[in-house]
Amino acid sequence: MIRADLPAAHFGLGIVVVVSAVVGLFAGAIAGALVAGFFAALFLVALAVMLLRDIKGIDAGRRAYLFTFGWANWV
Repeated sequence: MIRADLPAAHFGLGIVVVVSAVVGLFAGAIAGALVAGFFAALFLVALAVMLLRDIKGIDAGRRAYLFTFGWANWV
């Protein structure tokens, strides 16, 4: 079974921050903010889904974080 873990999710968050900064430098601040805003919105949607599934507290945040940034496990 393929699973995401926290170190990979931290790496994914780092990639998003760097890409947002690079896009902001080359394409403008609005474009960089859109990249970061997309991932922030994805995290909030994933968190809302976890809360609707009755997953509470830190576990809901951890699962939403893994869903949003865990893709870096395959980079």
